[in-house]
Amino acid sequence: MLALHRSVTLLLLLSLLQACKEPLRAKDGTIFHTPADYNEYIISRQTKVIRNVMDLFKRMETSPDTALTLLDAYSKVTDTAISDIKGMPPFRTDSAFRDAAIQSFIFYKSLFNNYYRRALLRRTGKNGGDEEEANKLLDEMEKIRREEEQLDKNLHKAQNEFARKYDMKMRPSDIQKEIEKKN
Repeated sequence: MLALHRSVTLLLLLSLLQACKEPLRAKDGTIFHTPADYNEYIISRQTKVIRNVMDLFKRMETSPDTALTLLDAYSKVTDTAISDIKGMPPFRTDSAFRDAAIQSFIFYKSLFNNYYRRALLRRTGKNGGDEEEANKLLDEMEKIRREEEQLDKNLHKAQNEFARKYDMKMRPSDIQKEIEKKN
C-alpha cells in the first residue's frame, strides 16, 4: 500500500512538473518558449502599427485623399494587434509589458479613428475650412504628443524591466533605428 501511495505521489509530482514546463500559448496558438519569444511577439505588432503611422504621415504630405482611404485598414491592423496582445497570457505572472503595449495600441487606434481622420478631412477640404476646427486640432496635437510620449516611456520602461528580469539583452529594433534617423 505504501508503494502504491508513493507511485501516486510520484505521478502527481511528475504531472505538476510537466505542467510547469508547458510553454505559454497565446489565443492565436503562438507558443512562447522564452522571454525573447514573448518580447518579439509584442514588438513585431508594435512595428506594424508604427510603420502604418509613419506611412500615414508620408501620405498626408503627398496624397491626403489616399491617406484618408488607408485609415480604416490601419485601424483594423491596430485592432488585430490589440486582440493579439490581449490574447497573451502574463509571462510568469508578469503582465506589465503586455499591458503597456495594449495601452499604446489603444492610443494609436484612437488616433486612426478620430484625430487623424479629422485632420485629413480638414486637409482635403471635406469638412470645410472652419478656423475653429483647425485651432482645436492644433491644441489637441500638443495633448496627443504628450500622451504619446508618456505611453512610449511606459512601454519602453516595461520592456526594459521585462528584459532585466529575464536576463535578456536589448538591442534597438529596425523601426527604432529608422525613427532615430529621421529625428
